[in-house]
Amino acid sequence: MKLRLLLPLASLHSTRAFVEPESTFGALLIQAVNATGEDGSYDTAFYGIHEIPLDESSGNLFESGAASQWDGATFDARSGKLANVDLRDPILPGGGEGNSLLWTVGFADSADGHAKPQDVAEWQAIAVDALQNWITLHQAELKIDPSELFLSSGHEGDTSVSTAVHNDGDMIQFSLQRTFKGLVVQGSRASATIKGGNLVNVGFENGETSRVISMCSLDEAYRALSQSTGNSLSRGETCKPELQILTQTVGETPEPISANGGLRSKTGKNAKLPEFGKGYTHSLVWKVCPKFEGQTVEMFEAYVDAKTSSIHSIRDTVEYFQAKGDIYPTSNDGNGLDGVLQPDWPMPFSQVGSEVTDTGGNYFKSGNQVAYLYGPYVKMSDKCGTGSLTQNGGIDWGGAGYGGDCNTPGYGGKGNTHASRSGFYELNKIKEIARSHLPSNAWLKGRLLAVMNIKNTCNAFYNGNVNFYRKGNGCGNTGEIAAIFDHEWGHGMDQYDVASGISKPSGEGIADIYSALRLNDSCIGRGFFLSAVCSGNGNPCLSCSGVRDIDYMKRKNKTPSTYSWAQKQCNNQVHCMGYVYSEAVWSLYKRKLQSSPYNYDDNTALEIVMRLTFIAAGNVGTWFSGSTPFGGCGTSSGYRQYLLADDDDGNLNNGTPHMQAIYSAFNDQEIACSSPPVQDSGCAGTPNLAPIVTSAAGDMRATLNWNAVGGASKYQVFRTEGVKGCSQGKVLLATLSSNTLTFTDAGLQNGREYYYIVIGKGSNPACFGPASSCATVIPSATATTPSPSTRPTSNPTPNPTNNTPSTSSPTTRPTSSGSSCGDGVCERQTNEDPQTCPNDCIVQQLTLGSSSNGNAKAVMFTATAIDSVSFASFGVVGKKNGDTLVEVYTRLGDYSGAEQNPNAWEHCFSNNVQLLKNRASNIASIENLTCDTHTPSGTKRSFHVYVKNGILIQRGVMNSSNTSLKVDNGIFLKDKFKQAKGQAVVFGEVR
Repeated sequence: MKLRLLLPLASLHSTRAFVEPESTFGALLIQAVNATGEDGSYDTAFYGIHEIPLDESSGNLFESGAASQWDGATFDARSGKLANVDLRDPILPGGGEGNSLLWTVGFADSADGHAKPQDVAEWQAIAVDALQNWITLHQAELKIDPSELFLSSGHEGDTSVSTAVHNDGDMIQFSLQRTFKGLVVQGSRASATIKGGNLVNVGFENGETSRVISMCSLDEAYRALSQSTGNSLSRGETCKPELQILTQTVGETPEPISANGGLRSKTGKNAKLPEFGKGYTHSLVWKVCPKFEGQTVEMFEAYVDAKTSSIHSIRDTVEYFQAKGDIYPTSNDGNGLDGVLQPDWPMPFSQVGSEVTDTGGNYFKSGNQVAYLYGPYVKMSDKCGTGSLTQNGGIDWGGAGYGGDCNTPGYGGKGNTHASRSGFYELNKIKEIARSHLPSNAWLKGRLLAVMNIKNTCNAFYNGNVNFYRKGNGCGNTGEIAAIFDHEWGHGMDQYDVASGISKPSGEGIADIYSALRLNDSCIGRGFFLSAVCSGNGNPCLSCSGVRDIDYMKRKNKTPSTYSWAQKQCNNQVHCMGYVYSEAVWSLYKRKLQSSPYNYDDNTALEIVMRLTFIAAGNVGTWFSGSTPFGGCGTSSGYRQYLLADDDDGNLNNGTPHMQAIYSAFNDQEIACSSPPVQDSGCAGTPNLAPIVTSAAGDMRATLNWNAVGGASKYQVFRTEGVKGCSQGKVLLATLSSNTLTFTDAGLQNGREYYYIVIGKGSNPACFGPASSCATVIPSATATTPSPSTRPTSNPTPNPTNNTPSTSSPTTRPTSSGSSCGDGVCERQTNEDPQTCPNDCIVQQLTLGSSSNGNAKAVMFTATAIDSVSFASFGVVGKKNGDTLVEVYTRLGDYSGAEQNPNAWEHCFSNNVQLLKNRASNIASIENLTCDTHTPSGTKRSFHVYVKNGILIQRGVMNSSNTSLKVDNGIFLKDKFKQAKGQAVVFGEVR
């Protein structure tokens, strides 16, 4: 093993910067290479089953009969084993082609089968079981030990399998980390996809058996790192050390074997592949994440040979790159409305007092309230100082008329900067869009820390948090540019999707794609350069003042950045490599889908590509690999995953609805594959007419109505806002049945323009009809559209705590404490209730379960307020007659992630209550609740109800709603804050 130290540790630059180079400490510190070049960086080649060089190792790849069934399979030349196969094997009931399986009638735990799953957890459990059975059945042909893919530690929920369930089980993705003798095999995994109940794709990356023994101690590994780098270690580490098996390659990619190349075309490296099936080696390594003296933002990850103490690699894993306020919508470059400071934009999902604002920045408590740029999804940390604002009658962070970096309006604290306000808005918005497409992704439900105004210039980076620099050295403040927020957030989305970890060979491309689709702008980070355009890695931008333009027609050469180009031009530089596939996705959106034979309008094409990207990117491990011009034949390639996301019937071999467009876009970049055959098919009967939408404004709401269109099985409603109008990424608000031709969107900011489209969908989520024309709605407190239940009243102009006057009216309208009964507002602070003021305090009852099929001691459920509501009482059905202890807890937001954390909840009620067996009894009425349950429209509130003697429940999901409230998910638990057992709702009601 020969160690090559590139540069002194403290002077190196990160490979994960938003631009290259920039870092305060260092990144790719060491390249460890031995005499044969085993650094794991070389590609493989992919063979069709009839192209494999025959010898003793490859002559009997399959058992008899399997070869013809899997005729389209491809094989990894290095491992000699299956790389990818497209199938249509029914393994679950569903609507896939040729699928005749049916769900068992009865309970889900019946001995002879399964009832249809009722929630994501049940889909995951049944699907993993079905996939494991299939792989076990075919282990001889696959030459894989199933236990290496389905390792479990014995702890509940702890397995090597990662899954994502889309559209109520219509599509299920799997990423299976390979292990050997209990150790993770780094760089080796399997992937699979179920569509419509059919197993449509299975593949393996670097699937080779490991033979590794003996090891050095962990202390010896750390000493080797310190000696090799010449830097002293400091206390602490950023990951738990663990033994792993490192996959390495021998040699390089091959010369073409035939004139046409097939799947094995020329790579330009002029090297030969090792003997078929003998292309991988493995080493037992320590994976460690050391800290060095002088280290600041870096997070190092090192692999140290556990036998020899030599260093395989060390790298920096950091990915560099109503409450209202004034923000920069897109950029701080001064060009157009989206490049100048815009006043009075909402601060969505922010903490104001004990409330969290809704998507329109609304909250509803009167009196002085303390506000923060902090909430359930985003937290700002500004290096200029802390930010908080106390105001009466509304929150206005202000900001107009003041400069960038650490300048503030003079109130709201030193952290009330343009960067913090702009970042808080944009990060919340892109997370809201992502949650609408990936509602079960846990990372999207968590809180992201954004660090603003770091004392440095010309960069941004991701290290688990998102981090942004100040203005200077020819660069703008990166915390004032929306595309940079979205790009750095995109690294986190890439890290926490199904195939966890940053995708290869570059995660920069997908971060650029998320940014470009959100803002409908191929110029990534417009305004980054104050007086320059991007270099384009030798193909300079024509006008983009950002760091890259992923539309190749807007760069000098006006030609795609192909796989071959990257091999010659990029030198493995990650931002350069990202061009290859980010250009493909942008071209799919802007050119392929908007030209013949599709001729989609911009909004329809955008939503097709948004859907494909959020699903497909989730299971990409390596965007492109192998040999040009077909770099998309790997099982986890971007091309294959986009096809799988686009499929409508569980059979890739008969084509997909937009297969020709996807192939054309990826093939232009040399990252498609000639298998399966390229053909458009499916989605017969999908609407070919756009719905005609009419709209009406209400108080903090918009109501949409549309006509029925032929062929529509469902309708999807999308919303966006701001100065760019309809032309940007949108939140998917609802998927409605074909019988529903109306939708009310609540929780909006009065006086602000919102934009809506409605799309009719065919028989499958992949089937898109044309989008409606864009409908514009401006909610208003004086609008005549009826709004049920309680409504907040108007409020005075906010007054900042330092007595600096505000000249604009607030977005939020807390209820007025001086109002009287009869004003149409139910004011709890003046003791109005349904008995004393029935005309204002309207009570609605919502049934949560229509029958019981189980019992539990505790339940949790989440309710979404369609209108602004307070909870009056709960009705539950006792397991038996008699007094029993009842406790109620609540929290704003979903219960997900807080099931076993009492500190995340507010205790509202604790008392002995007389319950009746099989009859509903009211508990915890509004008169004796010790917490405020007021919930703004568009906001979620969760409850945890504990009954010592037990209550009856209805297992599964019960979607219940009325004009004010919707309850669509819940779980039952073994005990208070202990052991969630499954999906269920209370057999009772809420008032």
